[in-house]
Amino acid sequence: MDLNELETYRGWWRKQNSRIQGFNRSFLAVTPEGDTLEADFNFHDKLVRLSIEVANENGKNYAATIKNGSIIKEKDITSGRNYPIGKKIRPFRDIFSCIPDADLLDSLGGTYEISLTPLGKKVERRVGRGIYQEEESGFGRFNLPKSTKYDSIFGIQRETWFQRWQRKRWERRINREPLWTRFKRRFWAELHDFVLGAGMAWVVYNYYFDFVILGLALGAFGFITGGLDWAFRKRNPLLLKVLSFISLGSYFFYNGYTRF
Repeated sequence: MDLNELETYRGWWRKQNSRIQGFNRSFLAVTPEGDTLEADFNFHDKLVRLSIEVANENGKNYAATIKNGSIIKEKDITSGRNYPIGKKIRPFRDIFSCIPDADLLDSLGGTYEISLTPLGKKVERRVGRGIYQEEESGFGRFNLPKSTKYDSIFGIQRETWFQRWQRKRWERRINREPLWTRFKRRFWAELHDFVLGAGMAWVVYNYYFDFVILGLALGAFGFITGGLDWAFRKRNPLLLKVLSFISLGSYFFYNGYTRF
């Protein structure tokens, strides 16, 4: 399969608001044959729902729910019965593998032979300290991890969540970028938050002239910026920033409550 074909598949996918409660991202694709493919994603729970409407089966609808690489449920939506749909989804695995969302594909964990990363997309992989190599992400078929659904039948022993956490922690420590590189990447974004917080504090104080309200506003801003870092910016919150706003907020709240 060449790169142009993969680019065509990727162009079929359109991002939209999910119509299913509990999911915050959704991608929809319609093939030239009239098949409709949809993928809904819950980022925090690593939950994915794949659904297909097969044109040559008079629009029969199938869906599967996968959580962190494990199939939770497979269903024939048209009849309402549980039904193994692997043979229905696998013909579309290359199209699903071109969904432009790396987090969604990673949460699938290789289920139905779908790639862990968007097929054919150029990414930079770290090969040494400060050395990066550009390559095609997921291009071609390499050894993909299979679903864990039948592990108990075949006696497969996979690492526990604690072992996985230890391994990933060790890998992050080995592959960690130099401190200066990480500092430069975060500096302007964090400075922007500090300036925004200072501006907000100035406006609140000049409007209310009340240290209690100022303290509450600073504390809330600290929690909000930390939450934004974790939920939307996909990075670890900077504790120094969060604690600075909360500490200042506590100081102004205490002084305003006890002295004024």
